Amino acid sequence: MPRRVWVSTTSFQRRGGPTVQDNLRRADRLIDIAAQDRPDIICLPELFGSLWAPHDRAAEVAEPVPGPTTDLAAGKAKKYGAYIICPLYEKRGDAVYNSAVVIDRQGQIVGVYEKRHPVTSSFDFTQFESGVTPGQEVKVFDLDFGRIGILICFDIGWPQDWARLKEMGAEIVFWPSAADGGFALQAFAWLHHYYVVSAVTSAHAYVIDITGEVLLKTGIRASVGGMEIDLERRFFHTDFNASQIPAIREKYGRDVAIRVYHEEGGMTVQSNRPGLSVQDLMAEFDLELPEDYFARHDRAEVFTRAGRTPGPQPPRRTRSKSFTF
Repeated sequence: MPRRVWVSTTSFQRRGGPTVQDNLRRADRLIDIAAQDRPDIICLPELFGSLWAPHDRAAEVAEPVPGPTTDLAAGKAKKYGAYIICPLYEKRGDAVYNSAVVIDRQGQIVGVYEKRHPVTSSFDFTQFESGVTPGQEVKVFDLDFGRIGILICFDIGWPQDWARLKEMGAEIVFWPSAADGGFALQAFAWLHHYYVVSAVTSAHAYVIDITGEVLLKTGIRASVGGMEIDLERRFFHTDFNASQIPAIREKYGRDVAIRVYHEEGGMTVQSNRPGLSVQDLMAEFDLELPEDYFARHDRAEVFTRAGRTPGPQPPRRTRSKSFTF
């Protein structure tokens, strides 16, 4: 059945400071605007609280968690019944992390992701982001609507971390950042077929579809954007799957939305009928996800490279590889 989630994102439009309190007041207003849509989750930008607030070292503006910044976000999360992703410099013992704190609908802290790849702030690579300690691991968080992952800004340069989130079952990857990110975010969404939602201190925050299409973008005329997405939507290779389109359409008509990406050899399937899931359609029409289809090739190729004929794999009910309709 459809699994609709309203995601809201924010951008600071390169405006911040001169104090942390000024930045918190700005974030407070942006959350209030986002809340008008009754979102399930709101994402704030990377380090929004310290943006252009005077400091030489990250430790000077770092806070414990919980602390003033997360207390603000927690109060808003409880007031509006929405998850909030709250990035900040986190002070933890003697270390400072560039963190993103996940706060639930009741204002409780679900968990924290620590940026794995803070950018160097010295020409000799002896320190990162004026004293930030790199995080240890990629993480996912199970929320009441689905599983999310978080990466932060410079993490965009490590494709293996984006792939790891796919392996861990992330359905949405949130990317708080100081920069827009651009096409790379679309590429990761396409490669891994999850939604990507960015929130930036710059101009353009995105909501990106599982096919890499930009669905929403903030800008100078709108610092907040929100929309509903369906986490049940699935991407399939057209091989063997697209031949089932006529049968699906004949039985379900407009209750199932199918979009074919002809040049890319792919298709998406989305249910519009309560009680009918894409998983149900996969079972009924023998639809196979790309990772399973590619895994079949991997198994067979091992034998072929060794000069042996691969044995037959369990047959699918769908035997037609191509399609026309």
